[in-house]
Amino acid sequence: MKLNVQVVDYASWHRGEAKSDVWLGSANFTLPLEFSLFATLLELPLINYCMDCDLKSDGAMWRAGQLNMGEWAQKLVENNHLHPLFHHWLVLQGQRSMRGVRMNTLGWFDFKSAWFAPPDS
Repeated sequence: MKLNVQVVDYASWHRGEAKSDVWLGSANFTLPLEFSLFATLLELPLINYCMDCDLKSDGAMWRAGQLNMGEWAQKLVENNHLHPLFHHWLVLQGQRSMRGVRMNTLGWFDFKSAWFAPPDS
């Protein structure tokens, strides 16, 4: 077995110009997964070049709330379009009254919209 490693610049990656049998990449999915999983994959240009599924049709079904995300994701794995290698779940520990904390696409917690809920009375 021989492994050839390619480093592809962003513009070539975005246009889908590089050829490869395996692409390694990362994605950060936020809650709710029903939204973030499909939205993230739909917006990755490389996915549009590599997969033979009809993302436009799937996108229309997703927007209409008619796409079963569990079945769709399972189909990606079964057809070897996507193979999740690692999974980690990041959770903040601290005051339970904090609301609005999100994770950005780089995997960092984003506190710009965070706030503390008033105490229960």
